[in-house]
Amino acid sequence: MIACTNHQHLYRHKINTCFASTQIIHLVIPKHNYLLSLLFYLFACLIVEPHLYGQNMSAYSDYRNYFMVFDNGISYQAEYLPVKGFKVGGNGVAYIDNNDNFKVFYNGTSNILLDIAPSDYRATNDIISFYNNQILYVFDNGKSTRLPGWVNNYVVGDSIIGYYDENSGYYKIYYNGELTNLPDAIDVNNPTSFVAGDNILAYINIDGKLKAYYHNQVYDLGTNHVSSYKSGASTVAFMDEYSQSFKVFYDGNIATMETLAPQSFQAGDNLIAYVDANNNFKIFYRGNLFTISTIAPQFYTVTDNMVVFGTDNVNFSVFHKGKTYLLERNTPTNYQKDLNAVAYLDSYGYLKLFINDEVKQVATIKTTNYTLTKNVLMYNIGMNDIRFFWNGKQY
Repeated sequence: MIACTNHQHLYRHKINTCFASTQIIHLVIPKHNYLLSLLFYLFACLIVEPHLYGQNMSAYSDYRNYFMVFDNGISYQAEYLPVKGFKVGGNGVAYIDNNDNFKVFYNGTSNILLDIAPSDYRATNDIISFYNNQILYVFDNGKSTRLPGWVNNYVVGDSIIGYYDENSGYYKIYYNGELTNLPDAIDVNNPTSFVAGDNILAYINIDGKLKAYYHNQVYDLGTNHVSSYKSGASTVAFMDEYSQSFKVFYDGNIATMETLAPQSFQAGDNLIAYVDANNNFKIFYRGNLFTISTIAPQFYTVTDNMVVFGTDNVNFSVFHKGKTYLLERNTPTNYQKDLNAVAYLDSYGYLKLFINDEVKQVATIKTTNYTLTKNVLMYNIGMNDIRFFWNGKQY
């Protein structure tokens, strides 16, 4: 595996201040009070690395059709009858049981959220949304809430929900446990202009202007002639037809990436991957612009923090948090990606996992049946032997 970087800095002054991603916290811990010391330690861990406490779940039906949930290294039997569907989020597993009850497995237990199967439900890294008969609900931090109003159109990101309330006539936003009205006028006949990123909404208002709702503020992105736009975490990429410029809004700032339209672009967590008009493959990540290659890849896909790219047969690569890694010389025919990981079968048929910036061979026995969910890799060895690889260990 080869790691390399080639980039130029944008917003140079701001990078030195607000774009820093590492926080160091110094705590004075009493030497002789074990309980207080433990509380200080846990508090520091929650502040410095909150993401380590989620994204560690998977779910499956075993050979008896029992519905099982893997949660932080422990397998739980959630149901003894087959379920009709399920989706795994970062903090919970949403599913429809055998009697059409809608349930969530959270914090070691299953709870009924609705006594009828919803027409739509989504499980993100932070929340679970579910919808039935113009009523929208959210399950967040262990609590189920009905969002007020009558809903026909809504968008969902990792921690944000936007929807038009036909009853009040307001566009409403749920974010971080709070509900607010969008402080802007929209065309009520076109609420489909809203696009959700993980923590941001991009939309076109009643005057045709492209705007972003981010951290409880509305930002004018400076154009009313936009042909396409996409959003990820803290990021919106868009083509400004008036100035013929490809631009990126990131963390409150707008920068021009190109003066010609890109051939294609995709959005992820704090990043935008695109092929420019001259076939250069570039990635904008946290205020930096990386030129990955002067030749356009035959494929590239973006999921959360990961950009997977290469050609049909050679140079299977990953961009992750500012670095490019060559995983295999030959592109696998079968791979999965999610959050911070990529799982794939190498040219010899062995299951491998890219996580924490390194490649690990998960099993010495060949397998073709595997599922990557967030940071958890589930795979089969034999007919009824289901195993997990998580946090560097086998389960």
